[in-house]
Amino acid sequence: MEYKDILIISLLLLILISINSKKVKKLRLIGKRSIIITIHFISRFFPKQQNLVVFGGENGQGFRGNTKYLFLEMSKYPKLKCVWITSNQKVVKKLESYGYLTYKKHSLKGIFYQLRAKLVIHSHSINDDFSKSFLGGAISYNTWHGVGLKKVWGANKNTFTYKVLNDKSWLKRFFGKFVVKTNQARKNYIVSTSDHVSSYYPHTFLVPKGNILQLGQVRNDVFFNESEEDTQIPDWIKTNKIILYMPTHRNFGKLEMDINIVFDFQKLNNFCEQTGYTFLVKRHMYSHGQLPTIYDHIIDISEEDYDPQLLLKYTDILLTDYSSCYTDYLLLDRPVLFFSYDLNQYLQKSNQMYFNYFDVTPGPKSQTFEELLIELEKAVYEPELYSEERKRVLNIFYSKDNQVPVLHKQVNYIYSNILKLK
Repeated sequence: MEYKDILIISLLLLILISINSKKVKKLRLIGKRSIIITIHFISRFFPKQQNLVVFGGENGQGFRGNTKYLFLEMSKYPKLKCVWITSNQKVVKKLESYGYLTYKKHSLKGIFYQLRAKLVIHSHSINDDFSKSFLGGAISYNTWHGVGLKKVWGANKNTFTYKVLNDKSWLKRFFGKFVVKTNQARKNYIVSTSDHVSSYYPHTFLVPKGNILQLGQVRNDVFFNESEEDTQIPDWIKTNKIILYMPTHRNFGKLEMDINIVFDFQKLNNFCEQTGYTFLVKRHMYSHGQLPTIYDHIIDISEEDYDPQLLLKYTDILLTDYSSCYTDYLLLDRPVLFFSYDLNQYLQKSNQMYFNYFDVTPGPKSQTFEELLIELEKAVYEPELYSEERKRVLNIFYSKDNQVPVLHKQVNYIYSNILKLK
């Protein structure tokens, strides 16, 4: 065969590959999912260690939130073997230095403990916090990571789960259910905070009503207790009057506006200077724009590793948009403001909500920066405004018995009712 013939054949192959690239990708995806489904099914038959509890959280990247506190408390129980699974080597080193068992999720020991775990406790989906293929036979206890407005997983029309379960084709629905099942364990529990929240959890997390546990959010215990953790927040935050801006993302950053367009930082700095406040910005990881560093009263702490709940604890006024952080902040009964400058776009292109936005946001909703400055001034000098509204909305998201520390209540329930240990 001559060189020209080889060249022609090569070009033809490239053309064929480019034409069928979508089909090739689909076949690869089908193959990958088939392998995951098979391993997930086989993992059900792997013998479980009755006292072995595996923990994970923060999409496998961090050590904080609800699962952190459950891990630290349950590790004190001599009958339990507690293991933290992560994707982050820094987390492994940190926990190992304190003497805890921790492994990366794809390491041999990490896989072994996931296969052997009787119970897995996580803050996101099994897919995010662990290697889901190995957890088919476990019991899942999902603490979730907030109580908010935004629809997720089975309730969100933009997710794979919703699309495949509501597909017009019965064949796609049939096979799609197997894929969805790999994001669940043999038995699944989800932690809720109130009757209202529990009402939309069955179709969100695809669990029966009996497996919804109204046990609160452990991470909010920091609001009521003092501990060594409080030292993580520097004194200059604790001693200053703080306005904290903590926004959510817009379609994973695809709809984000430059923060310098959203705010007039010169006017904001003047406002803070006049009122004696410091304006902290804790941006979402998907946000755009570099915050200016020339202002004395505006500080970007987005790169700092401060626990968000501890930040809320030392915040005097919270400014947010559609983030669930405000529902936790209501436990402190302090002013919260909503900067909803892109509400229509957000609802149309980013996310759907369980509630009418205006019914469950107990504070002023500003559409422009000028409106925001006016409302900030009111919050500074009249913090009692919207107090009754805050209480009303708090009771929607948190039942009375979950507006207090809940750590020991949760641990006792897990120990006695799920692990069934005496």
